[in-house]
Amino acid sequence: MMTKMPRPLILMLAALCCCGSAQAVTNWSLTGSSSFTGVYNNTRSFTGTGDGGTVTASAWSNTKNSATSNSAYLESAYLATYGGGLGVRNQDSINTSGSVGTGDSTEGAAPNHSMDNENRKDSILFDFGVGKSMQLNSLTVGWWSGDSDVFVLAYTGTGVPNFTSTNVAYNSLLTSGWSVVRSSGSANYSNAANGGVAGSSTASTFKSLSINDLNISARFWLIGAVNTAIDSRGVDGNLDYVKLAAVGGQYTNKVSEPGTLALTLGALAGGFWLRRRKV
Repeated sequence: MMTKMPRPLILMLAALCCCGSAQAVTNWSLTGSSSFTGVYNNTRSFTGTGDGGTVTASAWSNTKNSATSNSAYLESAYLATYGGGLGVRNQDSINTSGSVGTGDSTEGAAPNHSMDNENRKDSILFDFGVGKSMQLNSLTVGWWSGDSDVFVLAYTGTGVPNFTSTNVAYNSLLTSGWSVVRSSGSANYSNAANGGVAGSSTASTFKSLSINDLNISARFWLIGAVNTAIDSRGVDGNLDYVKLAAVGGQYTNKVSEPGTLALTLGALAGGFWLRRRKV
């Protein structure tokens, strides 16, 4: 005898077929003030909208040794917050052992207080947390000056990237677990300000930029002022000074509310069939 499933259960399962796999977009605003931690005060945390969650941002620049070439090593930099977004002040702005050099002599003053590529190359590492995987799909440049070209990389290697206990240079990233996220094969995005007004810290003038058309998901993401040590394609030779105002994307390994409901209904459906078979 054919067993019929209750109509309400059928309708609920049908609805979940349409929405069960959907994930809400999470956006993180990176403007304004926040507390900091880490070496040289290089780390800050931000809470997102939508699916929520916390992202930890840390600043890095290639000031670890005296070299200013592509082989200079990365070390902590000060992650500054402004109304126009996150900026990076590298360690050439102070006079401490191991950090004295001939890099950015005006580091810490505008426009070098931004994430820039004048002499030293600045970048920001985003960590979405243990066990989390983020499909980052957008970034927003806030304040910018001169030019606004950036690079974007996702960490698809094993373990976690380590910029502190090992000597890491930008020119070794693509052979150390980092991947480009563009179908063109380039790490770079030209004019990332995307029509936003230069020199403005007014949010209404910021323009979001779509990234990652390969839909790569990763726990760690690295965004920086465009850097020929990583990829020279599309680089026009202009100096880039940008502040990051926001990032956005979707968690790809987080069970949403529809997903949780689907699991519950699946269990109910299974129980229903077992009971019917015993009758």
